[in-house]
Amino acid sequence: MGTSNGSILLYSVTKGDLLSKLDCGHDDTVNDLCWHPKEETLFSCSDDQYIVQWNVRDGKVKCKWKADKNSVTSICISPCGNIIISAGRTIQVWDLQSKVVLKKFTGHASSVNSLQMVSYSNRSIDEDDMSVLESVDGCYFISTAVGDRIVNVWQIQAASQNKSSIVQFTLPDEPTQLNISQKSETEPNIFLSVLTKSGQVYIFDPILNGRSKKPLTHRSTIQVVTEGKQSEMPKPIPIMCTMFYNDPEQRMMLIHGSFIKPVFENVIFSSGDVCLIRDDPSISQISQDKVADKIRKPLTSEEVTLLAPGNMAPTGPSQDTNSNNLKQSKRKSLRTELSLAERINTMEIAQAVPETSTSQQPKTESLAVLLTQGLQSRDKDILRRVFRYNKETLIRNTVRRLPVPLVIPLLQELAVRLNTNPENGQNCVVWTKIALKMHTSYLMTCPDLVHLLSSLYEMINSRTTMSSRLSKLHGKLDLMLTQIMEQTEEKEESDFTQSSALLVYEESSDEMENVIEDGLQSRSDSEGDWEELEESDMEVHQNEMDSDGDEGGGEEEEEENDTSSAEEEDDEVAASDMSD
Repeated sequence: MGTSNGSILLYSVTKGDLLSKLDCGHDDTVNDLCWHPKEETLFSCSDDQYIVQWNVRDGKVKCKWKADKNSVTSICISPCGNIIISAGRTIQVWDLQSKVVLKKFTGHASSVNSLQMVSYSNRSIDEDDMSVLESVDGCYFISTAVGDRIVNVWQIQAASQNKSSIVQFTLPDEPTQLNISQKSETEPNIFLSVLTKSGQVYIFDPILNGRSKKPLTHRSTIQVVTEGKQSEMPKPIPIMCTMFYNDPEQRMMLIHGSFIKPVFENVIFSSGDVCLIRDDPSISQISQDKVADKIRKPLTSEEVTLLAPGNMAPTGPSQDTNSNNLKQSKRKSLRTELSLAERINTMEIAQAVPETSTSQQPKTESLAVLLTQGLQSRDKDILRRVFRYNKETLIRNTVRRLPVPLVIPLLQELAVRLNTNPENGQNCVVWTKIALKMHTSYLMTCPDLVHLLSSLYEMINSRTTMSSRLSKLHGKLDLMLTQIMEQTEEKEESDFTQSSALLVYEESSDEMENVIEDGLQSRSDSEGDWEELEESDMEVHQNEMDSDGDEGGGEEEEEENDTSSAEEEDDEVAASDMSD
């Protein structure tokens, strides 16, 4: 067994204990190991780019050489023991004696994680005139890579310069393990089992007789599931490892379940697709009868109704020894205590009563019990009624009283509701925040926390990926709007200043203008000329008065002449009238 610090541990299968430890060979993680088919020699590869050949008897390094510029992730040795194949990004064929690269193959885009050799060749390796590369001419080997859903088959040809694969097998998921069963060393027929990341096994039966133009598909599949019920779908049980038996019955051994409690089982794969229905290993198989024997229950009458206190966990239904009256006993046991629907209705009635503000919210103990029952029974109606409360103090006290094993189911249920019911996202976010804050220490101790809360993390990450871009867009729009508003305001001000008056009122007087002009002229003259200006003004004024008097006398003479002529005309008119 290789370790992450570069050491190798050797265990005894018969004793089941550590036999020895190989040190001072690698400086980084050991990725793969392989045994020599004829000698007590072990080969190992590591991330430090070296391949080490170990002497198992004394536990010392026999040989060490640099095999790649990057990490060496997988190695395998030929059945004859004269070549070794190493793989990282590229695949290289080495001569074990001279440590020289004989051939290189390319075709994987990522690091190779598995190599398997197929010992099929028509030539003998005991001939003296044959080189090392010619001794393995015609042999096949199979490889898989990280994140690649294709299994490649390669052929070592001494006279060919081709570096690509000759056959490809397609898979629906990433492969994690390869296993080969060969019918005969002289026949090209093999059985290939590929274990995928989803826990299913795919069986191939190719005939290695040359290059294939199209990718090949699997012949059959093997999977293990739980027994489905009316309310639940069957759950897949992952297969962890496979191994072929060298017998004509076409049997193979499966290891499924969990690493804590694995299950070993033999399966015949020649009959097509195989689906094994087994019990769920994650559920404990403790019988309720043994547990019930250790607990003494008080004897009560059927007419008595028991109301459990708010801080007690829900108990399971009572069991009756008589199978004929099983349904009746269940109905009676359910009637002896309040059902979940009755409790919820009681809470709603209590909330509807217009009392003080403290009666608006349910008690924390009853809400914690309802949340526990809803998570255990997966009742959507109960969970919907519980998650509608958004008061932080109530939520904090409820989460504090929740049993610790139900914290992760609570977070998973909240993640599902955030994805399916975005209209209630605000309440679910408050519940999630408080649950993560209250039980941080417990969540840090969970080994599978990343896998269990991956859906919640991906949902939050997807919701917040566009926040930075939206913030940038919001800032750009604000900047554009402010510039547009400033431009419009400047334009309005310029238009207002440049516009002419529609109507102008003017008040003018000649006399006032003369007075203003005389005043301006008088104010503009010096003080020394003031007396001369007064004398000249008085003379002018006197002349004007004299001229006015002359004009007045002429006017009076004209008026007298007019009146005398008018009297003469009147006398003539009167004389003519008298004569008539």
